[in-house]
Amino acid sequence: MITVVGSYNVDMTFKLSRFPIPGETVFAQEVRVGHGGKGSNQAVSASRLGGKTRFIGAVGNDVNGINAINFLKSEGVDTSCVRVKNAPTGTAYILLNGGGETMIVVNRGANYELTPEDLDACLEGDVLLTQLEIREDAVKRALLTFPGLRILNPAPAELNDVEILNHVDILTPNEVEFKEISNSDDMLYGAGILLKRVKQAIVVTLGENGAMIFTKNKSVRIPTIKVDPVDTTGAGDVFNASLAVFLEKGYDLETAVEKANIIASISVTTYGALGPKIEEIEKKYPEVSLR
Repeated sequence: MITVVGSYNVDMTFKLSRFPIPGETVFAQEVRVGHGGKGSNQAVSASRLGGKTRFIGAVGNDVNGINAINFLKSEGVDTSCVRVKNAPTGTAYILLNGGGETMIVVNRGANYELTPEDLDACLEGDVLLTQLEIREDAVKRALLTFPGLRILNPAPAELNDVEILNHVDILTPNEVEFKEISNSDDMLYGAGILLKRVKQAIVVTLGENGAMIFTKNKSVRIPTIKVDPVDTTGAGDVFNASLAVFLEKGYDLETAVEKANIIASISVTTYGALGPKIEEIEKKYPEVSLR
């Protein structure tokens, strides 16, 4: 089982021809409202790939919270450890430009009310996947307590307690997050610094350039397929969900990253932050083997 500890947000996406500059007003071409949050995105995307998935998170005691739980259940995600808080459900405001790039502002709401104690009796399974859109003490409890493989997607890259990294098996930053956490523009040097804490590997996602894997013994670049992106929202979440699924299935790290790269690339060819179902991938890309 894959246990995801993280956030749920209502995503409000504003499609623009271009991003505004400071002080400028631009008009939205389209507004979309949907389910999001890094934790929810990763849990749903993993479930869509056939992973048995549990989500541990917090929603508000409002209509959005009710809708969130119903949505997660409809996607086959175990919601027995979703907590309902006396706070508004989290919200993300996403600006999407004509080139598929995004700018995101998050109001954490109930997500920030998830406490370490809320995780008790829920931390079981084969793979843990967590992020940094919730309180660090909850993330630390998850990593300290979980009995299986522990993956930390350090997004957003605001890590105050670096001791958290001592309890991570695989760290999965993107390029920006990697530079912020390692405090280095030199990827090889920065990976060496982080691997003094991280147990097994650093996997740096590079968008259309695939990903880099760093271990104590070697580094290797894993390519991806070329696509025409329309919306990069959630691509990192899809990558992490896919990585967790294939590692839970017993694939080695390089193969799991290769498959995760492909699925993340496919995900940016459609709108929204959620990953495709494995049947959809095989139908649209029959040449891609994911089983």
